[in-house]
Amino acid sequence: MASWWWRSDYLESCNCAHGCPCNVTQLPTDGTCQAMTVWRIREGAYQGTRLDGLAVGMLLRWPNPIHRGGGRAVLYLDERANPAQRVALEKIARGEAGEGGPFAIFAATYAEPPTVIFGPIQIRHDEWSGHVRFGDLAEVEIGPVKGDMDGSPADARLVLPSGFIFREAQIRNSDRCDVRAPGLTFSHRGSNAFISQVEYNL
Repeated sequence: MASWWWRSDYLESCNCAHGCPCNVTQLPTDGTCQAMTVWRIREGAYQGTRLDGLAVGMLLRWPNPIHRGGGRAVLYLDERANPAQRVALEKIARGEAGEGGPFAIFAATYAEPPTVIFGPIQIRHDEWSGHVRFGDLAEVEIGPVKGDMDGSPADARLVLPSGFIFREAQIRNSDRCDVRAPGLTFSHRGSNAFISQVEYNL
């Protein structure tokens, strides 16, 4: 039996083209991967510790496709967590709490242990757009993908029946993503974003 579970909102911004070929085991658009992700936990627990209402963020970069390794990560975790919740969030985000979601999978591809930071996390989103901020270290604005023909928003979804991050997500646009964290600095515009709801170990 898994030691943790949760249901959460999930937002992602990455530097790939819309839809992100990595999700269908293809090479990333420019050969590298850089991403900002966040989970806002609606309800969940690690062993006996409830995690409802907290958030987990990740800042990620690989110099090549993820499965080839060499990645660097900053785990940006909700400062509102109490001591027991902090232990739980860190265990999960480091991939040390067992399977579920991408955490243990990603951890196996890091070139060095991830940096862990507790700080403020701001999240606002609806079906079409979102805004996420990790203190002064990272910020992303997500909006619809607008068609070249008439500027109308594309109502597109990616469905992955065996996906380990999500099973279905709205494909959106990274209007801007700026990351300036310890050991990780990157920006991208007009690239892929996802908005989803996920559940792990349920």
